[in-house]
Amino acid sequence: MTININDINIKIKLLSSDTILAQATVILFDEWEEHGWKVLKSNKIHQTYNEEVWIQAPSFKNGAVWKEIIFINNSQLFIEVQNKIYDAFKYARDKKEALSNQDNQESEINEKEVDKIYEALNP
Repeated sequence: MTININDINIKIKLLSSDTILAQATVILFDEWEEHGWKVLKSNKIHQTYNEEVWIQAPSFKNGAVWKEIIFINNSQLFIEVQNKIYDAFKYARDKKEALSNQDNQESEINEKEVDKIYEALNP
C-alpha cells in the first residue's frame, strides 16, 4: 500500500506556550490518528518556512536523547507531512490573528460610538 499526501488530513490546536506553538494530529484515511506532533519554536530559521519553527514527530525521551515514536520511511512523504502540518498551523494562526484584529477594530468602533453618544447627551 502506498500512502500519498492526499490520504492525510491535519488537525491543529494552537497553544499559548513559550516553546510549543501548536499540537498537530495527523489523520490517515480518516481512520488512523497520530497524536503528539508538535510545532515548536526554534533558535534557527527554517529554510523552507522562513521563520523560527520546527516540526517534531511524536517522540519520547530516552535518557538524554529524544526518540521518535512515529517514523515515515519515505523521506519525501515525511517532508510533505511536515509541510502540511506547517500550512495548517499557519492557516490557524493567521485566522486567529485576523479574528483578533477584527475584534480590536470592533471595540475601537464601539468606543468611538460611545464617545459620540456621551458628547450628544452632555453638550
